Amino acid sequence: MTETTAVVAAPQPENVAGEIQTAVRHTLMYGLGNVATKALGFLMVPLYTHYLAPHDYGTLEILDLTMSLFGMFLAMGMTAALLRCYAGADSDIERRKIVGTAFLFVIVTAAVAYSGLLGFVQPASHWIIGPSTPSRYLLLSFSAFIVGYVLNVPRTYLRAIEASGWFVAADTASVLLMLALNIIFLVLLKLGLVGILWSSLIVATLQLILMSVWLLRRIPLCFDGGALRKMLIFGLPLTFANMATFALNFSDRFFLQHLRSLEVVGVYAVGYKFGFMLNYLLVQPFYVMWQSRMYIIHKRTNHREVFGQMFVLYSFVLTYAGLGLAVLSPEIVRLMVDARFRQGQEVIPIVALAYIFYGAGYYMQLGMFLTDKTSHVGLVGAGAAVLNLALNYILVLKFGMIGAAWATVWSFAALAAASYWCSKRVLPLPLGIGRVSGGLALGVGLYMVSRLLIGVSLATTLAAKAAILAIFPVILWKVRLLGPDERATTREAATRALSGVWRLLGMNDGRVAG
Repeated sequence: MTETTAVVAAPQPENVAGEIQTAVRHTLMYGLGNVATKALGFLMVPLYTHYLAPHDYGTLEILDLTMSLFGMFLAMGMTAALLRCYAGADSDIERRKIVGTAFLFVIVTAAVAYSGLLGFVQPASHWIIGPSTPSRYLLLSFSAFIVGYVLNVPRTYLRAIEASGWFVAADTASVLLMLALNIIFLVLLKLGLVGILWSSLIVATLQLILMSVWLLRRIPLCFDGGALRKMLIFGLPLTFANMATFALNFSDRFFLQHLRSLEVVGVYAVGYKFGFMLNYLLVQPFYVMWQSRMYIIHKRTNHREVFGQMFVLYSFVLTYAGLGLAVLSPEIVRLMVDARFRQGQEVIPIVALAYIFYGAGYYMQLGMFLTDKTSHVGLVGAGAAVLNLALNYILVLKFGMIGAAWATVWSFAALAAASYWCSKRVLPLPLGIGRVSGGLALGVGLYMVSRLLIGVSLATTLAAKAAILAIFPVILWKVRLLGPDERATTREAATRALSGVWRLLGMNDGRVAG
């Protein structure tokens, strides 16, 4: 697959339904990849909770979050900047220069960062996770992070050329290898936490070697000062937005660590992981597709119509998925989690609500991205992060895990509201906020009904919850929260999808092709 072929092959739909179908196809591809990888990852939850104590699981969580925080500084918004500049390039030569420059830049900054911070591993380990934890844990985690930082450019290039199938295949293969190594290191060799860290480093290194060879066969290493300057101007303000996203997603663990204990962090992290599935399965796949696709849509004459309908449909899907996760969370946790961690179930519905706001809020940043107002994105994120830190301190101190979860909800809600206000000022778009709010209120109401089933038999509970989930889309349709345009688009997209299935099966209009 060459770059030119991949770019030419990208579909250019003629109407709203076609554009939405294209977005859905790529989102589903990324989503199915996430389903596969996260399903495999979730197979590790019983293993982790059996072979790791809550203290060790809490340590693993703090290490992962520390690397994510460091990545906010080092990445400098390069992913979004590379996708933006790639989409705006006028020729294949210019696109290759952009990718080659970005790859060379991350290689150099990775080498400088690794050599510069290597000598501070031991004191940093004592400060971050305490003197009782071996500093080699932080060293292994930091090494895997640096490898992943360089690996991000080939992965972003796959997204830029909309090679979602290859992207998903690489991720799935990596997770399969990670699963195998974790079983070997945890179950057979009984290495504990250090085995998990070695697994991450080995898999990231192998993936970097293979994808770097693939990239360098297509894109030569080069340096274009103008391209780098353009990417940094666009990306640097996003550093603040990324740091804010980190604070909004993960600062609660640090507050729980210092105001409660690492054991509480471990229990909370398990519950949060289930609520976070909404992010993994819907928000992130959409985000991965949307970072490049929104610029293509914006060039179309009917982009306002596409943006509006897509937001309504995307928000209703998010709400429905969050409702399903919240309603079924008690049964899921009892099935998958060791008894020592089951108290974390209490935060799942709250975290699911938070990620509905998060997913919608990211979409509401659309106007700021399309007008290159990334400084606005950074300021909005910074404000939401400050609010989150204040809420975490107040609510964690008083309510513990539940307070941490609610701090996330209110912070994401504030982020969504501020993003909508700022985007509307620079690029007003009709997003149907009232109808989306009505769908969210319906979802919350149905969840509250499901809570009345506590103490009922399992069979009755599952039947009633299935009915609750079935009635949500029916009410949306009946009370016309889906407007005429969304209804027509939904019907047309469904017809197109069904026709595609018939063609795939070698049939035509429901009949065997003769």
